[in-house]
Amino acid sequence: MYALEAKGVKKTYKSRKKETEALKGLNLQVKEGEIFGILGPNGAGKTTFIKICSTLLGKTDGEVKVLGLDVVKEEKEIRKRIGYIGQDSERSTYARLTGKENLEFFAALYNMSKDDFAKQLEEFKKTYDNHEIFDKEVMRLSGGQKQAIVVMRGFLHNPDLVFADEISKGLDPIAAKKIRSFVKDYAKKKGKTIIMTSQIMSEIEELCDRVAIIFEGKVVAVDTPQNLMDDVNIQLLELRLRSTETATPEFLQEIATLDSVKEVKQENGYLRMPVSDSSQAFESVMEICRKYNINPVISYRTATLEDVFLKYCDKKVDLEA
Repeated sequence: MYALEAKGVKKTYKSRKKETEALKGLNLQVKEGEIFGILGPNGAGKTTFIKICSTLLGKTDGEVKVLGLDVVKEEKEIRKRIGYIGQDSERSTYARLTGKENLEFFAALYNMSKDDFAKQLEEFKKTYDNHEIFDKEVMRLSGGQKQAIVVMRGFLHNPDLVFADEISKGLDPIAAKKIRSFVKDYAKKKGKTIIMTSQIMSEIEELCDRVAIIFEGKVVAVDTPQNLMDDVNIQLLELRLRSTETATPEFLQEIATLDSVKEVKQENGYLRMPVSDSSQAFESVMEICRKYNINPVISYRTATLEDVFLKYCDKKVDLEA
């Protein structure tokens, strides 16, 4: 059974002046036990889709099943079995309660017994190494610590599926790393399904088994992060000239005419060149550098998830050029 099945999902927002079609027949399947990422530009429909799946927003058309249950006909049962982690850590916690007291309050809403809550709290403490967040008032916690409480709340009642909408948005790298580590370790240990959105490519690449890219209200690609990157098929040489060296027009022209070099771009002190054969291009470029007495720092990379994002979400970008 799939943890999530969406078929032809549409959502139209209506106002007095206009109608906005946020989702335009979106189709998606997520397997049980996956950490599944959703990427897309602002306004692509990511949060709208997450809210529909978590029964916080109604759809205009289509079918959505969560854990085999229909989001319209069986929404109460779905809510018992899912967790939701949003972007609103400041508003969705109680500032004058401690982290533990916040979790206790929501445990009561989920009708958790004191013993079950105590066991879950111990699990959280084993996975999250900073225990002071449980004892301090939330108003005295950092942004990352508050978000950690929100994340734990999403897992509190041991749900089968957790929806997570940009869990590390606005956090510093250290706090974000702790959040990612907790989510990954806890989800894998418990065999939970997580469906998450993020604008941070490294976060998606680190956490997710598969990724869907949403553009203009539709899913335009689904695969593992590595397969998506392999499909872009980018080989890129980067040259950083030393401060005493100059890329003359003649030097640039000679590199640009190489068969293995597709083009040469100058950006922020670097020469970047997509190539068809990295080893051949490297030898040829180095030969030209020696000719002009240039000794650059050369690096090589293949496609990143950001390149994949641009391929599908920026119509003006041609990565094959």
